[in-house]
Amino acid sequence: MQGYIYLERMVSKLKSLFFRSKNPLDMPIEKIRESRVKLDIKIRKLEEEMREIDKSITKLFERAKEVESKSEELTIATKIKTLSQRKKQLQHSHTLLNKQMRFVDNLLIIKENEEILKSTPLWNTLRSMSPQELERYLVEMKIDSENIIETLNMALGITEDMLSGASEEYDRDIEDILSTIQAVKEGELEAEDAKTLISREEKKLRE
Repeated sequence: MQGYIYLERMVSKLKSLFFRSKNPLDMPIEKIRESRVKLDIKIRKLEEEMREIDKSITKLFERAKEVESKSEELTIATKIKTLSQRKKQLQHSHTLLNKQMRFVDNLLIIKENEEILKSTPLWNTLRSMSPQELERYLVEMKIDSENIIETLNMALGITEDMLSGASEEYDRDIEDILSTIQAVKEGELEAEDAKTLISREEKKLRE
């Protein structure tokens, strides 16, 4: 029971750490990575303890096949019940920690793609959320780091029309790159040529 209470307190501490800032998006990326490592260690320990409990319960059932008296059966049954209750407590903590892990993973992906997101209306949408609202979204969704903008658009209910209406918020550079991407997708341009083209455009802008 003490271990269970400790885990509950640990989850609360993690939440207070994230929400100490006005917005979780303000957290340094290294601090988020550090929190992820700590969570991963706790989750692994919980899973190991649950596996050990399962092994103990299996052994008790094996022992029960050999006993002859009702009192011995009752003793074994009591031990099994105690272990089962302990496992339920661990499962509850495991669920809480996994939710926090999902939150941390998603927050980390957002921070790693911060510059990309800042060129879209999505960044302002995320920044405008309260810490509690942002947590709810980041716990519920599963962000695909390869398609982060699409994933967030779907999760936040942002439509193509809304994105078009906010197109003036895009950097000119981003619009040019998106046009080049479309040309590559349609076979009008090779990826190597596209890279050269973008590099040339950047050089012009610098001059």
